[in-house]
Amino acid sequence: MKRIASILILAAMTAQLPAQEAWPLDRCIQYALEHNLGIREKNAEIGIRQAELTQRQLAHLPVFSAQIVQDFNWGRSVDMQELVIIRNALTHATGASINVSLPLFDGLTRHNQRRSAQKAVEVAMLDAEDLRTSLETDITRAYLELMLAKQMLAYTRESHATIVQQRDRTARLVDAGSQPKSSLGEMEAQVASEKAEMVTAECRVRTATLSLTRLMNLPPDTPFTTGDLFGQDSVAARVTFVSDAQAEAWLLRDPRLRSAQARIRQMQLERNAAKGGFLPSLGLSAGYGTYYSSTAEEPFKTQMEENRNPSLSLHLTIPIFDAWQAATRLKKSDWALEMARISADRMRIEILDEIRSAGIEAENCFQRYLSSQETLQAMQSLLEITEAKYNLGAATALDYIIARNNRFKAVSDFLQAKWQYLFQLKLLERYQP
Repeated sequence: MKRIASILILAAMTAQLPAQEAWPLDRCIQYALEHNLGIREKNAEIGIRQAELTQRQLAHLPVFSAQIVQDFNWGRSVDMQELVIIRNALTHATGASINVSLPLFDGLTRHNQRRSAQKAVEVAMLDAEDLRTSLETDITRAYLELMLAKQMLAYTRESHATIVQQRDRTARLVDAGSQPKSSLGEMEAQVASEKAEMVTAECRVRTATLSLTRLMNLPPDTPFTTGDLFGQDSVAARVTFVSDAQAEAWLLRDPRLRSAQARIRQMQLERNAAKGGFLPSLGLSAGYGTYYSSTAEEPFKTQMEENRNPSLSLHLTIPIFDAWQAATRLKKSDWALEMARISADRMRIEILDEIRSAGIEAENCFQRYLSSQETLQAMQSLLEITEAKYNLGAATALDYIIARNNRFKAVSDFLQAKWQYLFQLKLLERYQP
C-alpha cells in the first residue's frame, strides 16, 4: 500500500504547475457562471420578462394625449358663423385638444395579464437557476474527469520509469547469464507498451482540459491547471440509500419542478384573461378642446376662448359576435393549460427517477470503489512478490509483465471507481437542501 499511496501523492503533486495559478473547483464554477453564454442569454430573457411585467402594470394607468390640428382648404368650405357654402376660397382652421381615457372594467383581462406576466418572470428566473445548477454539474464532471486523467498520467509516468529501471536490471541479468536473452526482448516490448500508455494519458489530459475550459468559456491563452480538490486523496464516508421520503422532499425544491408548477399557474391566468373576452367592458374618457376658423369674423384669441369644448363620457362595450375569436382564444388557453400540467407531471417523474438513480448509483460506485481497492492491494502484493522472484531468477519476464499489466488494470479501475463515486456525491448535493 505504500507504493499505492506514493502514486496518489505523486498525482496530487502533478495537479499544480509552478508557473501557473491553480484553479480550484469553486473558482471554475464561479468563472463559468459569470462568462457562460447560456447564462447570459437567460439573464437577458429575465430582463425581457421584467420589462413585459412593467408594461402590464402600466396598462392600468390612464392614457393622456394632446392634439393640435391645422387645416387648409382651397375648395368648397362652410362658413361656421353664417352657415353658408364658400366656393373656391382659401380657408384655414386651427384646433387643439387634450384627452384622457381610463379603462374601468375589461373582464379582469388586464389584471390577469399582469399576474401572468409576474409568473413569466418567476418561470424565467427558475429556468436560469436550473441552467446554473446544470452548468455546475457539468463543470464538476469535467473537473473530476480532468483530475482522473492527471492521476492516470502520473501513474503511467511512474510506471514507465520503473519498467525502464527493470529493463536495465534485466540487461545486467542477461549479461550475467541469470536470464535468457528473450527476457530482455520482452522487457523492451513492455517499455514500448507502457510508453504508449503514457502518451495516451497525456492526450486524455489535454482533451479533458479542453473540455473543461470550453464549458467555462475560458480564453485559449489563459494559463490553467487544476487545484487540490479535496485536500487529501481520501473518499468520503459511504452514503445511505435515498429513501422515497427524501426523494419527495428534494423534489419539491428542484427548480425544474418549481418552474413547471409556475407555468401551470401562468397558463391558468392566461385562461382567465381569455375568459374576459366574453364580458362587457367599461371605459371613462374626458377631453378639453377648442378651435379657430378663418371663415369666422372674430379674432383668433376670441374664437379660441369662446369655442372651448370640455367633454366627459362613459363607454360600455358589449360583445355580441366577434367571429368566435374569444371562444377560440379560450379553447387555445385550455389546451395550453393541459400541456403545462402534462409537462409538470412528466418533470416530476423524471426528477424522482434522477434522484433515486443518483442515490443507487452512489451506493454502487462506493461498492465498486471498495472492491477495486481490495483488488489493487492484491495485485500490488502479487507484483511485489513476482518482482522479487524475477530478480532472483525464479520467475520469467512474462510472469513479471503479466503481473505489471494486472496491476495497471487494477489501478485504472480503482481511480475510475474513486472519481466516479466522488462525482455521484457531488451530484447528490444538487438535490439536497
